[in-house]
Amino acid sequence: MEKQGVQVNTQGLVARPPIVVVMGHVDHGKTTLLDYLRKTNIAGRESGGITQSIGAYIVKHAEKEITFIDTPGHEAFSKMRARGAKAADLAILVVAADDGVKPQTKEVIAVLKETQTPFIVAITKIDKNNANPEKVKQDLLQAGVLLEGFGGTVSWHGISSKSGEGIPELLDLILLTAELAGVTYNPDAPARGIIIESKMDSRRGLTAMGIVEDGILRVGDPIRTNTATGKVKILENFLGERVEELAPSSPVLILGFETLPEIGEEFSTGEAGENTNATDNANTANTNATNIPHAQGNDTPILVKVFLKADVSGSLEAISQIIQTMPDVKIVQEGIGDISDGDVKNAQGVGAVIIGFKARVTKAAENLARANEITIMSSDIIYTLIKDLEEKVAMLRTPGPKGILNILKTFSQKGKKQVIGGKMESGNMRVNAAVTIIRGDTELGIGRITNLQKNKKDATSVNEGEECGIMLESGVAIAVGDSLLMF
Repeated sequence: MEKQGVQVNTQGLVARPPIVVVMGHVDHGKTTLLDYLRKTNIAGRESGGITQSIGAYIVKHAEKEITFIDTPGHEAFSKMRARGAKAADLAILVVAADDGVKPQTKEVIAVLKETQTPFIVAITKIDKNNANPEKVKQDLLQAGVLLEGFGGTVSWHGISSKSGEGIPELLDLILLTAELAGVTYNPDAPARGIIIESKMDSRRGLTAMGIVEDGILRVGDPIRTNTATGKVKILENFLGERVEELAPSSPVLILGFETLPEIGEEFSTGEAGENTNATDNANTANTNATNIPHAQGNDTPILVKVFLKADVSGSLEAISQIIQTMPDVKIVQEGIGDISDGDVKNAQGVGAVIIGFKARVTKAAENLARANEITIMSSDIIYTLIKDLEEKVAMLRTPGPKGILNILKTFSQKGKKQVIGGKMESGNMRVNAAVTIIRGDTELGIGRITNLQKNKKDATSVNEGEECGIMLESGVAIAVGDSLLMF
């Protein structure tokens, strides 16, 4: 039975393109495979060469369409990968022929099994000199993936995304698997799909990216999730083109939500009020500037408070997850969008640092942060941000010196007692304080200040910028250029 050039079964269901998620360990060739299929160079434009947000694309093969979801491979995005599997009919598990099964490969296998997503294995990079597909097959067997020819039913294919070897056969396999699975939709049903990303766009407002899974999504439709409601004002396809409607398996950008839907939520169309949970929860969905309660106990020492900002909710959630596992760190607020002067004021009020992932720092925020010495850590690479935060914590765990004095002159030495002159570089020093003696980068020993003089008069302390005379008791002979550090 046929309807408008598409296959329709006896129940009136229409065949739709398969939705395929590409998953695997970082740098095993997921994005490079999609590059080959799309004839683009997305990988070269990704910060650090790592995909860091979910993207969805349509490619054509044998006059048929396939929708691909590209999920990040970095370990920070495990939840996003899990949601990618939930949105798909079929998965491609990529495993590099020169690297084999890695920790994130095993994590992906667990996700696929948990979500009961059928999958095909693509053994990538078979063109490399050190490629060893047979080892990959054995690794997969040990990881519980039983391939065809190895006592199981999981199909596999070796490919090279550089030469294209094996890719047409891989696409044939996808289409065959989808046909056998009978992937269909009901054109008369209310539209339904899944949110795979959402963000606050400074130009356009709240935007949500999703995949349509059933029905026809149209401009003007009331739309809702469990946490958000709205009315479809604008629809864009994966090419960024405005459209009036989109059929299932289509990636879609939706404008019209009144609050940000959460990633991984299902959306559906219909009259307002049909889903009371959506109305009840709508006021809690906006994650822009939300105070976040975290799992750290009240007795956990907090060295660094964090204001966290990100470009999209998926990235925000992933980074938030990591930071919550860090000792001595607490997120006091997180949100989506630019880092504003308001964020800086709020951070100043509680003594927090600001961390921004792909979040633009406004000029007003930059100037205010500089004037008030508020730290802003901003990067397009997640592990750079985490490393910077770890270094900040480590520095605070080992406090720096309370005072640094540079030696300008030596006057006399009698036994361990030495009279010297110097200038305070920073902080302060006091009489009877223990000090560490530094020459260049070397720690020479310790000493004790037994007397301090400013302007030839005894003093109890000396502050930054002031010159002084010191009676120091130490077994280390002090030289001009040495420094005394008081902790």
